[in-house]
Amino acid sequence: MRPGHELIKEQIFFRKELKERVLWVIKIRWIFAGLALTGSLTAELMGFDIPARPLAMLCSSALLYNVVFVFVARWLEHSEKPDIRPFSVFAHIQITCDLVAVFIAIYITGMMASPLLVFAIFHIILAGILLPPVSTYLYAGVVLLAAGVLCGLQISRAPEAEPMVFVTTMDFLYHHFAIAFSYLTFAVTILFSAFMITSIRMSLRSKGRSILQISKELETTNARLVALYEMVKDIDRYSGLKELLDSATRQTARLMGVKACSIKLLDDEKKHLQFASTYGLSEDYVSKGTVSLERSPINRRIIEGKPYMIGRIGEEDYFQFPENVQREGIASMLCLPLRGNNMTLGVFCVYGREHYRFDQEDIDFFGLMSDLIGIAVERVKWDLTKSWFIAKVAHNLRAPLGAVLSMVKLVRKGYLGPVNEEQDGTLERCEKRIEVLGELISDLLRLGKERTETGKTRLHPVAPEEVLGTLAPLFESQAKQKGIGITFEIHKPVMQVTANETLIEDLFSNLISNAIKYTPEGGDVRVILGTEDGSVRFEVSDTGIGIPEKDLPRLFTEFFRTAEAKELVEEGTGLGLVIVKEILDRMGGKIHVESKSGEGTHFKCLIPGATPMS
Repeated sequence: MRPGHELIKEQIFFRKELKERVLWVIKIRWIFAGLALTGSLTAELMGFDIPARPLAMLCSSALLYNVVFVFVARWLEHSEKPDIRPFSVFAHIQITCDLVAVFIAIYITGMMASPLLVFAIFHIILAGILLPPVSTYLYAGVVLLAAGVLCGLQISRAPEAEPMVFVTTMDFLYHHFAIAFSYLTFAVTILFSAFMITSIRMSLRSKGRSILQISKELETTNARLVALYEMVKDIDRYSGLKELLDSATRQTARLMGVKACSIKLLDDEKKHLQFASTYGLSEDYVSKGTVSLERSPINRRIIEGKPYMIGRIGEEDYFQFPENVQREGIASMLCLPLRGNNMTLGVFCVYGREHYRFDQEDIDFFGLMSDLIGIAVERVKWDLTKSWFIAKVAHNLRAPLGAVLSMVKLVRKGYLGPVNEEQDGTLERCEKRIEVLGELISDLLRLGKERTETGKTRLHPVAPEEVLGTLAPLFESQAKQKGIGITFEIHKPVMQVTANETLIEDLFSNLISNAIKYTPEGGDVRVILGTEDGSVRFEVSDTGIGIPEKDLPRLFTEFFRTAEAKELVEEGTGLGLVIVKEILDRMGGKIHVESKSGEGTHFKCLIPGATPMS
């Protein structure tokens, strides 16, 4: 059984078609009845031997009831109900009135010899276009019955049935056989017309339904692909596992149109499943804790790689906590393994509040989402592991490196004995190398902390102009020492952003310090802070060495520095812009770079605003 909204959509489609045909019949009636009335009056004026006045009265009656039909059609046209029955009844009324008028005209113009007999065939064709096949054959029977009555009257030569026109041409029809043959010919024509028009109509209706179905499938597929693309974009910006999983369950429930969604991840021993994220499920359902694979045949089967689908959950299904499933109002379920590139990570489930048999299309689409999310989860886990390792190594290197730097300074100052000029130069170079290494370790620690869950500090509204105002004197001093001009422009009012002071300070400091570092003496640096389209705009431009166009795609890659940058400034970690990019990703911001080698660089950041400054 198809869903009700699909039937309504189909009814609206055919209602539109029927409405157009009904209005078309009214317009055609104006033309034919008007021409017939004009012809009747003209024939009477010219003295032709035809019943002009009865025909004129009949045509006037047709025009009169057509006026009524116009008002009825307007009323139906403004009706918002999708039901096509009123239009069908209206079509029946029109065809019935027309057939009565046609057979009256046939009677007064020669009965079976009347040239108007063909209009009865036209109305059978019209019924086949507007109405179901049963109605078409019913009208064909009515027409044949009326024609049979006319034949009976003609054969019996009843005086009241004496034709009023074409009498001289009907002498041959008075023969019983001739009249019967004429009737049979007419009957075959009527039935054949009914058969042909209903066959064509049914074929067109079938094709129309197929087109509607294809249109619906294309619409559904397009909507799912667009939504899937948006989901992939959304989950790709998360670097935290919890944020990623919460976004995945929320987006999946919306895309699949289900009550709830959950992701359960395997523990390290691969024996239990733990709810990592849920959407639409109660705390009571989730609070049962871990799910043992030994006690849950369904989850064990899913982990082994077999999808589990059930459209009607009953008592015979094997759940570890069946009473919770019933209490939660879960009536149907679809679960798939959550897989990364190398292993099964857990179980991904959607839950329906109604009995629903998931089809293969649902399984394929959900499987695609599951695979994409599994890969994203594996990526985030790997990034977190890598960041933890980097932070751990950097932290363990910081203390001994600091001790080495202190010893070098002691030696340079002569506390361990006199140092000649050559030795001092060597120690100075060592000291600078150690300081660069210290900066690298600090950047690695900052980057690792930001990427791990422990570094995800709570965000709150921050005034970026206050942060920039605190940093400005420091960078003005650095620029002055290097012989560089620097200007700070704050276009008030500046919106607040959702961040924390440390993030904003790191963002501003990295971009401004880079501009000063890679701008030769005599150059200029310009810093602008303002608002643009509901976002905070932060711009840093300089007249420095610039960035070759071929290096722009690699600019935000870890440890990357251009050859020109290395030539101008030997020291550098290649992590500053990586930190900038990750800070902006976390705040939902964007960065745009414009640069040419030897002509300077322009960075533009857009950070979504929180609330306007008071």
